[in-house]
Amino acid sequence: MSTYVIGDIQGCYKEFKELLKQINFNKKKDTLWLAGDLVNRGPKSYDVIKYIMDLDSSAITVLGNHDFFLMASYYKLDPWPYKNNNFEDILSSKDADQIINWLRNQKLIHLDSELGYILSHAGIYPEWSLNETISLAAQIENALKGKKCKSFIKTLWSNEPNKWERNLSKKEKLIFATNVFTRMRYLNKNLFLDFDEKTNPENLENSSLVPWYDFNNNIYENYKVIIGHWSTLGYRNKGNFISIDTGCSWGNKLTSIKILKNKKVKKIEIKC
Repeated sequence: MSTYVIGDIQGCYKEFKELLKQINFNKKKDTLWLAGDLVNRGPKSYDVIKYIMDLDSSAITVLGNHDFFLMASYYKLDPWPYKNNNFEDILSSKDADQIINWLRNQKLIHLDSELGYILSHAGIYPEWSLNETISLAAQIENALKGKKCKSFIKTLWSNEPNKWERNLSKKEKLIFATNVFTRMRYLNKNLFLDFDEKTNPENLENSSLVPWYDFNNNIYENYKVIIGHWSTLGYRNKGNFISIDTGCSWGNKLTSIKILKNKKVKKIEIKC
């Protein structure tokens, strides 16, 4: 019985199936964690998401920003730019309602206390405790499951607030938290989110920005965070986090890690 984690698939169904074959994934005994961004850019988003849905309890998915784009496109929510995305195979299918309902019931983070990992599409905000992180994720998940899901998703098209404050309204906290879990890469030294910079930190010329994982957080004493989202960062296993988005939809690689004992992992990847 093994646990595998796969980075952003983004509609690259052929490569996804090839990687599953490479790792000898067995849905009857293994568990698959997916780091979000299942859809968009690649040619077969429908096939990817239907395959994962059919895995049922063998697969655990956290939502990424492109998965939110799909839900916003389904509801045709302005000002979300839904017309610029590659979701037609899903939205025109007879299964569209079922797929969106399934997405609405997925997680923002997955925490495994036994293995000592937290799975998040983009990361964890440095000032949050573990309890705050879990609570905020649960509130977003409940909002997605609720009757006001459509209006909730509409509010999320915002870069504000971009700094965590205890006195933010509930609406502001959930907008901020969704951006952290699905969009975050860099913060400035005062912990304001920056949504513009996407380059690899090794090539960064803006010295005022810091990758989120370079800030200290007591969560890292007991957990290592696994993320996707940051394709220009690529694969990185460093200290408190592992990055596994290696840009398959850009023609690079699709990466999986097998979780071993004592916070060790084995990397398996294929060319796209």
